[in-house]
Amino acid sequence: MRIEKLSPGLILAYEDYQREGQAALIGHKRSLGIVAPKTSLKPTRSVVFIYCDEQTDLSHLSQYGIEVNQNTGAVRTAYLPIDSLGDLSDEPTIQRIKPSRKLHLRMDVAPGRVKLPEFKNKTGLTGKGVVIGVIDSGIDPKHPAFAGRILRIWDQTLPGPGVAEGGYGAELTEAQLTISQDTDGHGTHVAGIAAGSDATYSGVAPEAELVVVKTDLQDAHIADGVRYIFRVASEMGRPAVVNLSLGGHADAHDGSDSLSKIIDAESGPGRIVCCAAGNEGNDNIHGQTNVTCNRMSTMRFNVPYNQVGIVWLNSWYSSEGQLEVSVRSPNGFVTPFQPIIADGNPSKEYTLPDAQVQIVTPGPDPVNGDYNFFVQIRGAGSSRFTQPVSGGIWQLRVRKTSGDDVRLDVWTLDDAASVFFTGKSISDAVKIGSPGTAGSAITVASYTTKVKYTDIDGSDREIGLELDNISEFSSEGPLRNNAHKPDVAAPGAMIVSALSSTANFDRSMMVNSKFVTMAGTSMATPFISGLVALLLQRDPNLDPATVKDLLRKNSSIPGKDAGTFDNKWGFGLIETLNL
Repeated sequence: MRIEKLSPGLILAYEDYQREGQAALIGHKRSLGIVAPKTSLKPTRSVVFIYCDEQTDLSHLSQYGIEVNQNTGAVRTAYLPIDSLGDLSDEPTIQRIKPSRKLHLRMDVAPGRVKLPEFKNKTGLTGKGVVIGVIDSGIDPKHPAFAGRILRIWDQTLPGPGVAEGGYGAELTEAQLTISQDTDGHGTHVAGIAAGSDATYSGVAPEAELVVVKTDLQDAHIADGVRYIFRVASEMGRPAVVNLSLGGHADAHDGSDSLSKIIDAESGPGRIVCCAAGNEGNDNIHGQTNVTCNRMSTMRFNVPYNQVGIVWLNSWYSSEGQLEVSVRSPNGFVTPFQPIIADGNPSKEYTLPDAQVQIVTPGPDPVNGDYNFFVQIRGAGSSRFTQPVSGGIWQLRVRKTSGDDVRLDVWTLDDAASVFFTGKSISDAVKIGSPGTAGSAITVASYTTKVKYTDIDGSDREIGLELDNISEFSSEGPLRNNAHKPDVAAPGAMIVSALSSTANFDRSMMVNSKFVTMAGTSMATPFISGLVALLLQRDPNLDPATVKDLLRKNSSIPGKDAGTFDNKWGFGLIETLNL
């Protein structure tokens, strides 16, 4: 086993599995691409990204049960028995192995606020001849807003032979489309904003055609979906824009993560990707501290009582200095300070009276050259896999061992955002994670155009957001390397769009039997995706840089000079009239 080729989170998952077997992977399945077997006769499998030379032939790895989904490329996705990680790491041409992680899913008044009707009337653009790709929870193929315009669905959750980009899931066309369902409703709503056709709640590009990927939310499979959509559009000779209204925080927040790198590699003329900035504007998921000489820095984070099974801290700092790390429990028990372990296994386990703590402190990450350490906290005792983590205020303690002073950024990884930083540790910035970090992607913040609506039962509803302002939930930039993100703001609250017939929404959110009201950067992103489809109809060869420049020149922040960047607004609210 060449353990130095594994990223910190993957090391933890593999070691837990080696020590305690299947039970240890229950928590990891949520975030580390671990796929538990359906029967005891099949091995536990993992979805991973692998880094290698672009033309390396990896077909011989099939003898170990390793299925590599692409024949070429510097970053590829693969599916393998977890016991084969050793064989994969021993392959000389493999440089790095990173886990796939599970991401989270992130128009009547809105178009008028950004002068979209005037722009469409002036130009006559409808999105005709352009493919809009939606990678999400699926789509309701029976909804009248999409009649005759869904070309294909790759349902990654169904059994089947897969597609060229991955041998899993089922590709559906024509009459088969109805086999796939959107029981969550998120993807249908998103698709409706980008491309729905309705007299009242029309999408931005109502004549664009749709290629949909119903994803299992593994970011490796999302990457396969991006490749799939661009390949299908290319075979049809059409430009395409891909909408990603999803994201996570298990990355470096600088665009060097696997999914962002694949987006950058796949984007180009007539191939544009739009991503949500995220909805953590009100959540203290990010902590930051400056670590200087001769003093210990402490970051405090709160764990709710009897709620959380595993706590993960994803921590990054530049290679200008080196840190050692310790953890203090709410009861005052501490682990030893653990330095960087560049040679050998960088993972160490510490048994405290009230917790089991694992810290991984490897050498510099080979992709971006920075240091990434990972902390995992579980409950104490022999049943710690089912025991919750002790509630209260925990401390991450760090001190510099060599080099210059460094800024440390840490993100909590928790599905419910219930583990959060507190006190001076809070940093209300750098909360845009992958894939919104991709340099070529258009990353979209949410602007509130509507706070009142009438539901299906005739009841008036009002949402506690500030009208005609950036939405308070919209995640802040910049990136960890100070790159400007988000790029632009668009209407994201409250947006009326298509309702999936198989989703279970509260009636207070429904405006009628076909349309529902939702808010989020998930809603703002397809607004921009639809707008990009209009621009691609006019010029099918537009590349990401040109599109971003167009959007920036036609965006503004109220009360600020044109071209001003803001961590919350990006370059401001889009105004479409002069595009």
